[in-house]
Amino acid sequence: MEQTEIFLKERKEHFKFMDINLKNKRDKFISWMLVKNWNPPLKVCEMYKHDDKILKNSWRIPQYPHEYSYCNTRFKLPSETRAEIDNLPFDKAIDLICKICLELMKNGYHFAVFYAEGQRSPHIIIYDFYELIDLKPHQREKAQIEFWRSLIPFHFQNLDRGIWLDKHPVPIEFFPHWKYRTPFKLIMEWLP
Repeated sequence: MEQTEIFLKERKEHFKFMDINLKNKRDKFISWMLVKNWNPPLKVCEMYKHDDKILKNSWRIPQYPHEYSYCNTRFKLPSETRAEIDNLPFDKAIDLICKICLELMKNGYHFAVFYAEGQRSPHIIIYDFYELIDLKPHQREKAQIEFWRSLIPFHFQNLDRGIWLDKHPVPIEFFPHWKYRTPFKLIMEWLP
């Protein structure tokens, strides 16, 4: 099967979960991402898992909402840091995610928790960590390591560290996850 045919088939499968409510949230999120002037610019792509292979089209910088139509993956934002757990069973990962959320609340951080059914753990996302923007990529990674280590010193070893790299692909919020084909939905948002 040719890659174009695979992409058309996967699009149908991925987007069958999109109801009008989720589509509206997705459209608002896309508008928010387009309004921001990210430096470096935000890159997105369409990515799927097919027959144990990862297929993706080229990374691009969208300028209009329609350019996001089928994209389901993006690079991490310069002002963003995330916490996710890949090395624990699901129930233990959930417990740890809850502990991290409580620490973030206690320390007055604004964050969101997203989850796509099938993932090993939800993602905690802090979008407005503006101190990271002016750092070089290596410094940005080190700053995130220090942030999470200071927040949860006894559980830091369980966090996925690859997610702090600038060029780490992450699921686009409110879009179907490239691997699990379920929407990457907002579970909660905390505004201090």
